[in-house]
Amino acid sequence: MKTFNQKAWIFIHKIWKNFKGKPLDKNTTIGRKVCGKYRAWKYGPLHTFIEMAASVFPENYRLDEEVLRAANAVCRTYSPRAMIYYLLSHAKKVDSPRQPLAVKKQYSYVAWQINNLPKVNIVTTLTKHPRLIEIREETLELSAAKAEILILSSGGDYFEVNKLLSTIDLTHKYVIICSAFDEATIRDHILYRIDRKITPVFENEKQYLAFIDEIIQEATTIPLNN
Repeated sequence: MKTFNQKAWIFIHKIWKNFKGKPLDKNTTIGRKVCGKYRAWKYGPLHTFIEMAASVFPENYRLDEEVLRAANAVCRTYSPRAMIYYLLSHAKKVDSPRQPLAVKKQYSYVAWQINNLPKVNIVTTLTKHPRLIEIREETLELSAAKAEILILSSGGDYFEVNKLLSTIDLTHKYVIICSAFDEATIRDHILYRIDRKITPVFENEKQYLAFIDEIIQEATTIPLNN
């Protein structure tokens, strides 16, 4: 009887495993969530690429129906990157005005995914500036929320910085994007306010520290052309 019960349990366990199926990985979960949010199946053969491209947008951002339809009509190359670039460049920018920082002795900052070039270690040099204090919290989002000056990468080809910027209030922050992308590409594909775009090329530490002085001065004012 004991043997029969054991065999029966094994049989039931196998049946249960077949019904249960494999656990969903993160990409599958995100894909299904985005597909449901935008009802991507409506867009015919390109629905998979719209679904994939829309997944790079912040969760609290919703793409317009017209933008999705236009992307479906234009991006006939079946290229996920082309779809992402089209959606980002045609998406409505998020209104995020800036208030000047108060004039004081020191300012908090956070740096994210900044590539260091041989001539100047950008991240290390930041710690040497007497008016900067690095913020290090448990998560990047918490650090960025507390920092006054944000020095951030674009986040690569998918412009992941959009998701980071969506989590914080940018009103009392100065946002710098440090990227090899040209300025037009950065401003076209990042949905939030960018105060300065820079290329990570400095001849020496002195030049970089002088640049930080310039940033602090600008962050405490609002230029007339803003």
